[in-house]
Amino acid sequence: MLAAPEGYFAVEIERLAPAPPCAAAAPDAETKEDTREADELRLALSQRGESGVRVEQIVAAYQNYRTQQRKWTEDNSAAKPAKIPAGLPPEFAHYLAGAAAWYEDDLAGAGAEWRAVLALPEGERHYRSTWAAYMLGRSVEGDFPPEEAQRWFVELRRLAHSGFADSINLVGASYGVEAHWALALQDYARAISLYLDQYATGDESAYASLRVVAAAAAKSDEKQKCEIAREPRARRVLTAWFLARFVSSYDAAPDAAPLRAWTAALAREKVQDVAHADRLAWLAYEAGDFDLARTWAGLALNTSPETHWVRAKLALHDNRLCEGARELGGAAAAPELAAIYRSTVLGELGRVELALDRREAALTAWLDGAHWEDAAYVAERLLTIDELKIFQSRYCPAMRPLYEPYNGELVRPETVNSNQAARRGFREDPQGSLQTELAELLARRLVRAGRVQEAKVYFCGKNRAILTAYVKDVQAGFNLTLSPKKRARAFWRAAQLVRAEGMALMGAELEPDFAIWDGSFSGYGAGSERLKQAGDRFAPTSQEIERLGSIAVPAKRFSYRYRAADLAWWAAALLPNDNDETAAILNTAGGWLKSRDPVEANRFYQALVIRCGRTELGKASAELHWFPSDASSG
Repeated sequence: MLAAPEGYFAVEIERLAPAPPCAAAAPDAETKEDTREADELRLALSQRGESGVRVEQIVAAYQNYRTQQRKWTEDNSAAKPAKIPAGLPPEFAHYLAGAAAWYEDDLAGAGAEWRAVLALPEGERHYRSTWAAYMLGRSVEGDFPPEEAQRWFVELRRLAHSGFADSINLVGASYGVEAHWALALQDYARAISLYLDQYATGDESAYASLRVVAAAAAKSDEKQKCEIAREPRARRVLTAWFLARFVSSYDAAPDAAPLRAWTAALAREKVQDVAHADRLAWLAYEAGDFDLARTWAGLALNTSPETHWVRAKLALHDNRLCEGARELGGAAAAPELAAIYRSTVLGELGRVELALDRREAALTAWLDGAHWEDAAYVAERLLTIDELKIFQSRYCPAMRPLYEPYNGELVRPETVNSNQAARRGFREDPQGSLQTELAELLARRLVRAGRVQEAKVYFCGKNRAILTAYVKDVQAGFNLTLSPKKRARAFWRAAQLVRAEGMALMGAELEPDFAIWDGSFSGYGAGSERLKQAGDRFAPTSQEIERLGSIAVPAKRFSYRYRAADLAWWAAALLPNDNDETAAILNTAGGWLKSRDPVEANRFYQALVIRCGRTELGKASAELHWFPSDASSG
């Protein structure tokens, strides 16, 4: 709770260099690039007035030539492609001729053809001007980095800005090449700036490059760090790197030396980046310099959610819980807060609200943040049934997007496997789904309290139908106007239904049943874990401790199995002795308990051998001194 917020490098880079909605995609798989080429050629031919049949003939010949050319460059044994197809627009013909010369290491010939593309009238070179400029830059030889190549890349970007086609994002590629040169020269500030420019074109491959250059810059010497500190964009990227904690590992404590060296470089350069003050406050808090963090947090914009987050951390550090809750609430409510951060902020807010004994506020924060296990603790252990009913009727989910942090990166909702998301407490629609789960939790509490008619309102359609069937059979079992056999069979139907669907009908969400995991894992006791936190500033209050002791939960794990066993006992009690049906009920119900609670199962064993000793099941039990091996597993 007092640790610095953990940043996500992907979020910070997206914030620094958001790609425009119309950004061109980075060069993709060959098949997609071929499709773009063919589409552009079709457009050029159509604009020239060629018929549809003629267009497709030329496009087919062009694609065949490109396929042969690719095979020839990849396999020396392959046949060299035939001459360039006839009928191509001049810009395509010159570009292909240049590519053919390039593959034969004839740089002069290639350059002449690509310059011929750029010498065409503007209206005749819409599709291959950027390609020609890019390849002229790539074909330059000489000093490193080649100044002429940089001039061609600048020309490429001018052409694209002027409206010439750049369908495979050669602008982004040109930034990447220049950034690679700068990185080779250890000019980290320039390399970072160029990679940001590449990322802003929509070329997501720049993200990995930014990670590489930031990691190198984090280990650079004092002079290099000061150079980075003087460049606003580079400074912000390196700050984001430290906020994302890539300098640490899972196996060792984070090395604070590089972080302190970076903050020292910022101080030496007397950085006055008020627009970025929220991140600098965050960085200072991460470095443990709380006075500097307070200074930057005071300068930071109030509209920044990260400003509120860091101020909250500082308030909590000073044990000012009410102020911390207010600042966390301000951060969570800000639409500008990156979605991947919102869940963490709401998780922290819920913890502070609970420490202030504001149970409903804690439950709201944890539901809004998709922290279901924490929310279930409040809903099941700290609120009475009637308080939970009132809360459920008033709760309106904060329908803000939530992303899931995964492997230290950003996973967008459409890429999250639903099972993985469920295990981590996230859903495809987290808040809406958890509102449904809250209603189901309330319904199960009502069933356990015997308020079954009220429970029907909160169950989903399937569970409502199961509950209706269960109630009908139990009522029939107690109906003295029916024959004993009909009553017994009604009780037995109810028993089997509870054994099969009891977790969904009356299981505790947390301990002891752990319906949250479908009963597959026992987990730990949330209440007992909270009681261990005495003395902590976020420890349970006396009111929370009182609630833990007064609000009932089932005493035994898989409590519904005991309910099912009781129903079976009543069913057997209504049937005659030495009866196969009676024996089967006693044997099956005993099997539900024999593995987990043999003491409780023993009454079914004794009834089986005493009441039904002449049946086959009774004889087998007497011989084994326990249930036969085919008895149902507990």
